Amino acid sequence: MTPDSKRRATLRTIVAAGSMLLVVSGNAGAQAIVKIGCVLPLSGGSAALGNQTRVGVMAAVEQINAAGGIEAMGGAKLQALFGDSQSKADVGVSETERLIQRENVAVLCGAFNSAVTFPATELAERNKTPWVVVGAVKDEITERGFRYVFRINNKATYDAREQLDAMALLAKETGKSVQRLALFYESGDWGRSHAANIRKLAAERKIGIILDEPAPPNQVDFTSQLLKIRSAKPDALILALYTPDHLLFTRQLAEQRLDLPFGVHSAGGGAEDPSFYAAIDASMAAYYFVQEDWQVDILDTNQDPLLLDADRRARALLGYGMSASVALGLAATYVIGDALERAGSAERDKLRDAIAATDLTSGPALFTGYQRIKFDSAGQNTFAHGVVSENLGGKRRAIWPSENRAADTRPVWPVPVWARR
Repeated sequence: MTPDSKRRATLRTIVAAGSMLLVVSGNAGAQAIVKIGCVLPLSGGSAALGNQTRVGVMAAVEQINAAGGIEAMGGAKLQALFGDSQSKADVGVSETERLIQRENVAVLCGAFNSAVTFPATELAERNKTPWVVVGAVKDEITERGFRYVFRINNKATYDAREQLDAMALLAKETGKSVQRLALFYESGDWGRSHAANIRKLAAERKIGIILDEPAPPNQVDFTSQLLKIRSAKPDALILALYTPDHLLFTRQLAEQRLDLPFGVHSAGGGAEDPSFYAAIDASMAAYYFVQEDWQVDILDTNQDPLLLDADRRARALLGYGMSASVALGLAATYVIGDALERAGSAERDKLRDAIAATDLTSGPALFTGYQRIKFDSAGQNTFAHGVVSENLGGKRRAIWPSENRAADTRPVWPVPVWARR
């Protein structure tokens, strides 16, 4: 390499590092801007949930900036830059590369879909760019020995355990328990991971699985699968489907009046999406049990002005209020903001170390319903938990854990047959 080429290479390195902080000059002095990149499914099959997460990120950025920005960095403002994964792994990886290499973001978040997050975080790790996982639950995402990948929400093992724990609690309260389960799930990373964990935990608890089937991609009719479920006669059905498939499956289940003594239990996904409920008749989702990534009825008891502000922003931009995805986008951004304050820098290595040292027990990052956010050596928040809700009288009410259950909430277990609804 010639001396001139060495100087040019050095200059490019300095410019790339410096552009993580965009300095805008003006009469009031210089103002730093810290770039946060977020890869999300803003189009495609998971677009509804991806856009909800985007609203949460934007709400937190605007709230932090309105409160004075990052004080430890002289009031630096946050700027959110988004990449659309389209729910496709290759697109998500290319968008991650764009945000790291061309936009020079200090930190990344996303990418909701496990099948996108898994390879995209590998790219971030190679580029030593911290990534705060939002939504994606595949266990292996935080089980690869990576140093730059952190997850605030549940991993798949937690989701599966919570579904079975909720069934166990209701059995203890009523003396009526689930003995035979059916599993139906999307055939990607998320669905297969969830099904594998249910199989393992059900075996430990001596619960039989009498039907275990992945959903073919791009399904336009679930009649044959519903017939299989009817023939198997399970006590309860566990679902893991994204919004489009969940809508079709729910409509056809209602049309066929398929009775399941202990109901449908969804591992989040489509049944966690407010747009799902807006698109169906309320009776179709009556008595649905949903493993939620946040406390869905938290607004009944928490009137924090920042939470109410985020809810108003969601209603204005989406047409409906807070959701798990909005809450997780908000939480991830506040975790990043807290780390920036403690690092006093947007340098990726310093920011990585600050995220690793996170220990939050109060504040907007806990609007998900968590009591604490603290990462273990693998980057997983071991204090993450969901809440299982039941759709009662047209409203999703937390029924597990019992500590999250409102005094006036009365779970229905077993659920009424269609003829008596």
